Amino acid sequence: MLKKRISLLLIAALLVFATAGLAYAEDLDELIAAAQKEGKLVVYAVTSRIHLAAEAFQAKYGIEVEAHRLSETELIERVYQEARAGVNAVDIVLIEDYPSVKELLINTGYLVNYVPPVAKEYVPAEYHDPLVFAYISRIIGYNTEAFESDPFDSIWDLTTPEFRGRVMIRDLAITGEHQNAFTELIRRSDELEADYLRRFGEPLQLREENAGLEFLRRLVENDIILMTSDTRIAEAVGQKGQENPPVGFFYVYSKHRDIPQKDLALDYSSNIKPFLGYYYGMYIQLAAKANNPNAAKLFANYLMTPEGYEPWSSEVGFYSMNPEVPPYPGDMPWEWWKERLWTYDPDFAIEHRGIVLDAWLRAVVN
Repeated sequence: MLKKRISLLLIAALLVFATAGLAYAEDLDELIAAAQKEGKLVVYAVTSRIHLAAEAFQAKYGIEVEAHRLSETELIERVYQEARAGVNAVDIVLIEDYPSVKELLINTGYLVNYVPPVAKEYVPAEYHDPLVFAYISRIIGYNTEAFESDPFDSIWDLTTPEFRGRVMIRDLAITGEHQNAFTELIRRSDELEADYLRRFGEPLQLREENAGLEFLRRLVENDIILMTSDTRIAEAVGQKGQENPPVGFFYVYSKHRDIPQKDLALDYSSNIKPFLGYYYGMYIQLAAKANNPNAAKLFANYLMTPEGYEPWSSEVGFYSMNPEVPPYPGDMPWEWWKERLWTYDPDFAIEHRGIVLDAWLRAVVN
């Protein structure tokens, strides 16, 4: 009986520790009052637009905000090292590469999920844990001067002689989301194999363990062009006056916002099978030991509102999970993209992204 009581006390203590500072009042006025009694809110984010959101939040609530824009890997490493050292520097993060975040920051208890009042009211429950701030699409683009219509029928077209030396992609070695996405090609390799048969009328001959890794190998062997920037990919693909322009593989669709200003001849493939590209999430997470937990919760709530999302509303390729936020004018709604893009299973990605990276590096070196 004593052992059972001790076990129950330990469970209760762990629950208290896990939610310390994160219990929130449903009443927004109470949350605002509590937040305004705290200190300077510190935010880490993978998007530069966080500065605009921080400024607007500060003006609205009178809470000072210190926002830091970091790369995906920098943010994960910084939060991980600070938490391990017992340095409670950050209150809230906007972060991508969920498999790495889950493995290094969530499973370790350094970050915790929080669903603010506005998300509870408007955002479907399937996007609550982890809390999806927005989904981002990556597509396959082509030059509209060189091709009067969509040149792609299958993803395997990118491995054919016609596109040898013309496919641009961000290096997987420095792009965690690409590593995650390619694990989905492994998980759904049967679909890739079936599409190869549809496209070429003959079975796929495998040299790798599955069609996903075979596609990766053939893509690299087709003299792929490795890039470090999605901006440079979009500009190179869309530059006018080219005889044999490159095509862009898995770059962010948001770069199409630059088409008018940079006079680009650029469009995305809406015909390619079995998918048009992939999508991934940007997530809101709170530091488990935040110095300003109520301000962090209020900022999370603000970001999920149409007002808080405004810095991201001005371009294609970003999709809020709050239905009160409409898609960018001229862009397709989220449900359209969701049906045509692949994403990935986080747990499968954790287990298999190392296999993808090893295969990539082996193919690139060879």
